[in-house]
Amino acid sequence: MPQEYDSRASLHLDVNQGLDRVTELVQTRLIESGWRDQVKLLCRKAILESASNKHVPTVDELIAQITPKARAMVHDAVKRELLHELELILVNVDKTGYAKSF
Repeated sequence: MPQEYDSRASLHLDVNQGLDRVTELVQTRLIESGWRDQVKLLCRKAILESASNKHVPTVDELIAQITPKARAMVHDAVKRELLHELELILVNVDKTGYAKSF
């Protein structure tokens, strides 16, 4: 029984480390592609436009306004690379039977 638990715990760590790598990869690619700077500019523009109307937007308002535009601005290459990495993780999970045994 302890070996089975060790195996499942090890698998859980492997999956989480894979997801951590994907998160780091996405952050790196978004910075490299200039996406992050573009989103910052969108936020500044939205704040300046709101300030001209004497309204300071809340963070929630900014998120609601910027998120659809920001998602549309993610480069297709970044999306494809992310999808590929996630597929690799899922294939590994399927091969090990992680979903069935945990």
